Amino acid sequence: MVEFEIGVVYKKHSKYFIAVDTSMLVSCRGGNLYEVKPSTRYKAIRSISVEDICESWGVSLGQFDTMMADYLKPQGELKTRPRGPRVGKDDEEEYWRSHRTGRIARISQ
Repeated sequence: MVEFEIGVVYKKHSKYFIAVDTSMLVSCRGGNLYEVKPSTRYKAIRSISVEDICESWGVSLGQFDTMMADYLKPQGELKTRPRGPRVGKDDEEEYWRSHRTGRIARISQ
C-alpha cells in the first residue's frame, strides 16, 4: 500500500495531484475535482506554488480554494495555545520575591 503526506503535491506524467488523505490524491479535469487511490508511487513535488497548480489545472485561485475546502479543513475544534514565551516557575517566583522585597523596602523608609 502506498502512503502519501497530506497536503503535498505529487506528479504523475504531466498531471499534478494533491494528497488529501494518506491513500487518496485529487486532481482537476475540466474544472472538476476527481479522486485517485493509486497503487503505485507518484513523485513528490515540494517546490511548486499554488499559482502553478491553478495554472496547470486551469482554475483560478478562488476556484481552487472552493474546490479544496472540503478536503483540506481541520477536523474538530482547533486548539489554540497562548502566544509569547512561557514563564517558568522559577522566573515567576523571582518576580514575586523582588516585588515583595521592593514593596517592603518602600514601606519601611
